[in-house]
Amino acid sequence: MALILVKYGVHHPIEKTKLECANEHDHVVLIQDGVFWAVMDEIQEVKGNVYALREDFCARGYQEESAHVSLISYPELVDIIEKEEKMIG
Repeated sequence: MALILVKYGVHHPIEKTKLECANEHDHVVLIQDGVFWAVMDEIQEVKGNVYALREDFCARGYQEESAHVSLISYPELVDIIEKEEKMIG
């Protein structure tokens, strides 16, 4: 299991690679401009548990109901970070 942080937008090739490499036991968290992935249909094909940081998502003008993934708060992100042994950032 690993934590995969995605912080760049949909046109960044490395972020797409990270999403493609995720496995079913990973936690993928979309932060900063990475939250733009949360409204893309292809995000639903990513293996693992995918979340977007609520504060970053809403700060970019999106309504919570438009997210294709679960939205989490900063304290929830901290909980995920503490539980994971490995991180890909």
